[in-house]
Amino acid sequence: MNSNEEKMLGKTIIGGWTEFDQSANLPNLLKEAWNLRRRTFPDFIHFAVPGGRHYEGKHFYNSGRFLNVSITGTSCALQCDHCQGTMLNGMIPAPAPEKLQELGINLRKKGVTGLLITGGCNQEGQVPLKPFLPALTYLKSLDFTIHVHTGLADKETAVGLKQAGVDKVFLDMIGDAATIHRVYHLDRKPSDFIDTLEILLTESLDVVPHVVLGLNYGKIMGEKNLIQMLSDYPLETLVLVALRAVPDTPMGGVIGPDPAEIIRITAQTRLLNPSLKISFGCARPYTQKAWLERGLIAAGINTLAFPLDETIDFALAHGLKSVMSEMCCGGL
Repeated sequence: MNSNEEKMLGKTIIGGWTEFDQSANLPNLLKEAWNLRRRTFPDFIHFAVPGGRHYEGKHFYNSGRFLNVSITGTSCALQCDHCQGTMLNGMIPAPAPEKLQELGINLRKKGVTGLLITGGCNQEGQVPLKPFLPALTYLKSLDFTIHVHTGLADKETAVGLKQAGVDKVFLDMIGDAATIHRVYHLDRKPSDFIDTLEILLTESLDVVPHVVLGLNYGKIMGEKNLIQMLSDYPLETLVLVALRAVPDTPMGGVIGPDPAEIIRITAQTRLLNPSLKISFGCARPYTQKAWLERGLIAAGINTLAFPLDETIDFALAHGLKSVMSEMCCGGL
């Protein structure tokens, strides 16, 4: 069965999102998703623990071989309501191309093998990558694995990233206009994010869309339609994450999406996309964490970031072999 036939099978099984609501029976949905995942993929699951955050469990620990670098330091012009630049605080700053090259040389000598190149956005919603494209080419010459967050990249940036030879391009996607305006403070439309995806794909870049469930103050608004739209594109991997409140931001007191709804959407994504690799990233609510992680595995994901020890035990008990990696979950 080719990929187009598999996509059509997924849509036939559950009829798109029209049959997917709170009345759906979650255990039956999980059974379908789990069985489809076991039929389609080998019996192993990736657990991603990149070095931007320390991880040490009974099965594995990370040693800092894959690190996060911000080309804007702690600066972000958008100051989105869910973050306000705080996610940049723990990253290694490299606010100039020569600084990024120098950093790459030093980190390579220390045994670092991969970098996530990211940063804050400008007022247009773009990570300002253009001045750094020659430095990215240089980093690839040092045999780094390079993943890049782009924001709303234009054609020139896409061409430059392809010429630089980056391994993965991560693109945050938003499917609701009100969320773009309220949370990102951008005068953009969901179609602008789709246009960016198409620009990047046209250059044959390996694009990994990221969808945040509950980005608009914990409410699901447009994510389901967005995921269904993404099923029409030639993607290898999709990353799902869920809103986790960051203290001292406008969303600091917001309760994220209900864990059952997160699991439900993940299972539906699996059924819509039988051959798509689905990763669930490090951002997810703290509430019912163990139950949520077990549910995500049952929903048919291929990769989970920063799992609990008991989650790994659950996967092993259900016939999956664990593969631990220090790379970002979108790169596996």
